[in-house]
Amino acid sequence: MKKFIVILAAAIAGTFAANAQEEKSFKPEAMDFALEVNYTPGTLDFGSLSGGNSTATVTGSFALPEYGVKGRLFITDRLAVKLNLGFSTVSDNQKEYITTGNSTSTTDNITSNTVFTIMPGAEYHFGNFSRVSPYVGAGIGILAGSKGKKTIATDQTSVSTTPVFGLGINVSAGVDVYICKGLYAGVELQLGYEYSKTGQTQTTITIGTGSPTTSTDGPEYISNAFGFYAMPALRIGWFF
Repeated sequence: MKKFIVILAAAIAGTFAANAQEEKSFKPEAMDFALEVNYTPGTLDFGSLSGGNSTATVTGSFALPEYGVKGRLFITDRLAVKLNLGFSTVSDNQKEYITTGNSTSTTDNITSNTVFTIMPGAEYHFGNFSRVSPYVGAGIGILAGSKGKKTIATDQTSVSTTPVFGLGINVSAGVDVYICKGLYAGVELQLGYEYSKTGQTQTTITIGTGSPTTSTDGPEYISNAFGFYAMPALRIGWFF
């Protein structure tokens, strides 16, 4: 009987060890590299028509999806260093039709906002779940971009560009869910501080076929933001 109990205990222990090894294989281990993409759907507004017979305005905006890429290198089974790269661009076009007598003139007002971000940091993963990996992390990075406006009329074109620069620091909490070996999806909540500076606007005006003239004017703006924010993004990643 003792021999049977010892054999049974050894078999159970071996089964648990095999299951633990199989479960562990779902998650990355030391020196594994993970590559992740984020996707936030854009919005498309076909716009509206307003105005009477003499003046009509068509407004519409199209925001391209925001894409982000994150690379993670696991130093240990639980500690990873990361690098986030982000890009977003939003444009808006307002077309104005002005009718005078039998002639109609058109003015296009196009605005855009483009931002690029880079943020290195680290994450610590905890818990002994087979397919779920909660974690906390922190990062610090920079933001660079520009705001633009272009007005195209019958006899005049105006192009304005305003530079934007910022710094960001955040702490995060998230979870990765491993769908199969090497493939996971996840969500993340961040608490951060952001400093941004908007520079002076440079405007170039061209009248008819004449030479363009350039001027720099307007005030500079500085803003500070701190708080919780969540990106409604789908995160998909692979580790190698």
